[in-house]
Amino acid sequence: MKTPEPTGNNYDAWTLKAHPLKVSHAVLVVDDDRQIRSAIKRTLRNEPYKLVVADSGMQALDILSGETVQVVVSDLGMPGMDGMSLLAAVADRSPDVIRMVLSGHSDSRLILDAINSGSVYRYILKPWDNDHLKIVIRQALALWDLQAEREALLDALQTHNQHLEKMVAQRTLQMLAVERQADIGRYASQIVHNLSNPLHALSAALQLLDVYVSGDRPVKEKMEKGLHIARSAADDLREIIGSILSHAREEAQFTLAPMDVNPVIEKEITFFEMSPDFKYKIEKELLLDTAIPRIRGNPIQIKQILDNLIKNALDAMADAPVKRLTVQTVAEEDHVVIRVSDTGQGISPEHMDRIFSSNFTTKPVGQGTGLGLASVKTMVEAYSGTIQVASTVDRGTTFDVRLPVIKADPKKTIHLERAEP
Repeated sequence: MKTPEPTGNNYDAWTLKAHPLKVSHAVLVVDDDRQIRSAIKRTLRNEPYKLVVADSGMQALDILSGETVQVVVSDLGMPGMDGMSLLAAVADRSPDVIRMVLSGHSDSRLILDAINSGSVYRYILKPWDNDHLKIVIRQALALWDLQAEREALLDALQTHNQHLEKMVAQRTLQMLAVERQADIGRYASQIVHNLSNPLHALSAALQLLDVYVSGDRPVKEKMEKGLHIARSAADDLREIIGSILSHAREEAQFTLAPMDVNPVIEKEITFFEMSPDFKYKIEKELLLDTAIPRIRGNPIQIKQILDNLIKNALDAMADAPVKRLTVQTVAEEDHVVIRVSDTGQGISPEHMDRIFSSNFTTKPVGQGTGLGLASVKTMVEAYSGTIQVASTVDRGTTFDVRLPVIKADPKKTIHLERAEP
């Protein structure tokens, strides 16, 4: 229940126990009349805060420049700087200070204007009641305490949110690291299949060379043919192994630097082509604009974005009669657009608002965690970019990733810390 305002001389409800002061405070009283300053000192001498007095607006500002106060109580009619000018200067310098007027002027319009403008918290008329003056100052200090607590809580909340955002970013990087390792295992059988073909050719070539060398007829021409087969097979092995290592390699530190997204897209398509299903059963269309500007980014992070979008497209086209993957780059004002389209099953309208939420997936149990698109959105937004989706059920889906182009010094390099998995 709200405590009633004091009326007459009834101040029993407004004792110091009812309004305890939580911290050490200071109150500045400004009046050009020496007798009034002395009377105020006597009235407030036993109050639980430091009392500071000034005889003019300029002296008050000098005091405020070297001392922290929570409440300023000022007379209005003072020579030089009047009370309202002083309180306006206080509000400009320290807006959190509680400002009050102690004056003999009883102009109701002046009082209301001062309070309604927010420049004055309370207006106390002279002659004042000593108990009422004490209580009003205590209320002002209690208000200052509440405002200080609010600011402290907001600061703590902001710090906590920043800490949570950092933890989310770290966990996202850790999950992506685990996901990249899982990718290698998921495609292990396909990779082995691709490795086995050139390996068999290499073994056959070596066996032929062994037969040729052991024979009696001239073998130079046949040996050259066998060596050619062996070198070609070895080159194939080297290319496949190099592609695997390039895809799986993780740098100790991510670096953002000027880069072209087109080569990253081409390498990703080459990597996916290690899968026979992707190479022979998916119709691929690369529409890469060679004139697009560069972005400031990291190829590994852009690769992760593409990995997730392409894998989602392949999953969506698993049962589609037409399997066509289109990857396109477009220059659009201050952004580069990476567009990934498929002819798959599409996304139901009721799921569109949730596809970027973590742990949401429409895939069967064991085939999806829901982290893919959520991590893509996190990485894209870390680049100050955006991701949009358009989809029609049974016709396909298109994702548009917009990343800002370089505007600042292209030679500048930014280093980002990476969470260890």
